[in-house]
Amino acid sequence: MKKTSFAINLVFFMLILCPTLSLADKGHFWWDIAAKLSEDSQKAIIFHNKKEEVLILGTELKADKEIAVLEFIPFPSEPEVSLAKGDPFEKVNKLLRLKRIEFEGPITKGGSGTEPVEIRLSQKIGLHDVTVIKINDINGFNKWVIDFLDKKGIKKIELKALKNFSEVAEDYIKRGIQYFVFDYVEVKKTPRFIEPLIYRFKTDKLYYPLKTSNIIGGRGMVELVLILPGTLGIKENERLEILKIFPEQRRPELSSSSKVYLKELKPIYEKVDEIFNDKSKIYLQMLRYTGKYEFKDDLNLDISNIAPYARKIERGWSYEPNFLDDFTADELKDYFEAHPELRNK
Repeated sequence: MKKTSFAINLVFFMLILCPTLSLADKGHFWWDIAAKLSEDSQKAIIFHNKKEEVLILGTELKADKEIAVLEFIPFPSEPEVSLAKGDPFEKVNKLLRLKRIEFEGPITKGGSGTEPVEIRLSQKIGLHDVTVIKINDINGFNKWVIDFLDKKGIKKIELKALKNFSEVAEDYIKRGIQYFVFDYVEVKKTPRFIEPLIYRFKTDKLYYPLKTSNIIGGRGMVELVLILPGTLGIKENERLEILKIFPEQRRPELSSSSKVYLKELKPIYEKVDEIFNDKSKIYLQMLRYTGKYEFKDDLNLDISNIAPYARKIERGWSYEPNFLDDFTADELKDYFEAHPELRNK
């Protein structure tokens, strides 16, 4: 399933993904007003250890003529950027099936003195021409964008499009997000899978940008594959914080979770042992939303007290937290470690 963007010069959007994986919130900017760009799939995998996040993104793009596309993604701290090896999305799909990850349904209540723009990285990575910047002054940023696009051979820029671009960047800066990645790729008429990029950055929150999608609106699907030191949604405060982000008409869904291990994650991200160690409790889960792009905020969730054990889906009338039939022996160990009072019951 795919969604075709409006034929305008500057557009920020999240588009429908392949059935099993997620989309990430990227901005897309192209400069042929007659060209129509479509994105057959955009995928995201998130690793987090409470101090650092690794975000793996891959995109399949095509257009009705050959054009070049400039994408951007906001980050809460300066990211390291590298190219993923192999196909991490194929590997994570297999792991999701192996671990029998399933959904229960919608969540319910239950700068001064510095350059205006600092270029922190400018490098060709595979098919990507990547520029990482830090914005210190939004007014200086507007001039920098014009110069940057001019160097890419982009001469015709609609003032309205540039204004929208500036407003979005300014909104992120006001919220303390100063780092942006510009990713320049050439798009062919036939579908072309753009090699996945890995973004690694410091943050104590589970971060995923959503709000830029509101600019053009529309509908679509968000699916995030989460690899965390525990399970989201067991604690009420986490569920309420997630609910605040999404439109009230359609609620997001949280899947069950299963414990995973370094050897299982290594094919997805070869440096996973720099994020977790042999003693880490690591859980695989998914967050999914289908509906209008009317997000109230980005996902920026405190996971310092995330539940360090599994969550399974009860097939009866309700889910009981101590329903343990589907737990593995290792998951049971984690559960009783977190609930010592239940061990002898």
